[in-house]
Amino acid sequence: AGAYEAWMVTDTGEVTEGTSTNAWIVTKDGALVTRKADAAILNGVTRLTILRLAREQGLKIEERPFTLAEAREAAEAFLSSTTSYVMPVVRIDGKPVAGGAPGPFTQKLLASYRGYIAQ
Repeated sequence: AGAYEAWMVTDTGEVTEGTSTNAWIVTKDGALVTRKADAAILNGVTRLTILRLAREQGLKIEERPFTLAEAREAAEAFLSSTTSYVMPVVRIDGKPVAGGAPGPFTQKLLASYRGYIAQ
């Protein structure tokens, strides 16, 4: 379908993770949401680093499941991995997420992550 990545979704509509990435959204009220680490996702170094950087920046973090419908309506969405760092998700199923452009939270986390790995 020409997509960079696919998010895996449970029968109840909850996003678990990507095929090789972690899935994240930013809610309209500014909360950073990612699934809590459990047997359904990989709790990798990149994910843990992003959580630490987000906490250092004072971002509100919710480790909980989110639905595909919630992701479609999110203020922002992104994925993370060792090779993708923090990559904006600007379309889900061909439809734009929040206007179809990378959001400020995602851009700030990407800049922070790049700064961290440059050390």
